[in-house]
Amino acid sequence: MANEDVVAGRVLLVEDSMIIALDTEECLLQIGAAAVTVEGTVAGALEALATQDFAFALLDFSLGTDTGEPVAEALRTRGIPFWLATGYNEMADKLEQLGAQGLLTKPYGREDLMRIMREFAALRGGES
Repeated sequence: MANEDVVAGRVLLVEDSMIIALDTEECLLQIGAAAVTVEGTVAGALEALATQDFAFALLDFSLGTDTGEPVAEALRTRGIPFWLATGYNEMADKLEQLGAQGLLTKPYGREDLMRIMREFAALRGGES
């Protein structure tokens, strides 16, 4: 597959909907992610960031009653590129403020994830 090795490391997927998380995890693995760590809460994501290395992250900004802002801050501080996943288009104006590379609007699918992986490869200076 042409997309293999696009992601040399682990992907952090922060998503509180188990159905979306499982589908996204499977898709990321199929299109070349080396491994995916799924977390559904801010606390879980922050703990994962403290104990593992990640190549990039997908962050659902709305996590139940919490926002992903603390996770976005931790990702930005660690220099880990991330994309916001949200069902709300108004998040587009917060991308720069949060330090996100882009916006993934729900519902998203395989082609959208492949686009993000190509963008990640371009950030690393790789070719898709």
